[in-house]
Amino acid sequence: MLVSNQPFGPALTELAREVEDVYVTARGLKVATLAEVLDGVSAGALRAAVSGEAPPSPALIEECARFLRVRPEYFREYREALPRAA
Repeated sequence: MLVSNQPFGPALTELAREVEDVYVTARGLKVATLAEVLDGVSAGALRAAVSGEAPPSPALIEECARFLRVRPEYFREYREALPRAA
């Protein structure tokens, strides 16, 4: 399975550049533009998660993953939030 070990912001930016580069410029991720096409994700919540101001919620990660056609486990924070098998 394809995974990233980078923090959410850099991982999302790199993935968006590979999959849908219309959402990335030389300066970085176009947060507001990407948020417009994500279901239930505000630009503010996405901006906070990408900048590291707030941890991304599982729902935000799942929606980003759905849109960019990867499993949510691609993102390190999602894997870290999964309950550990006993």
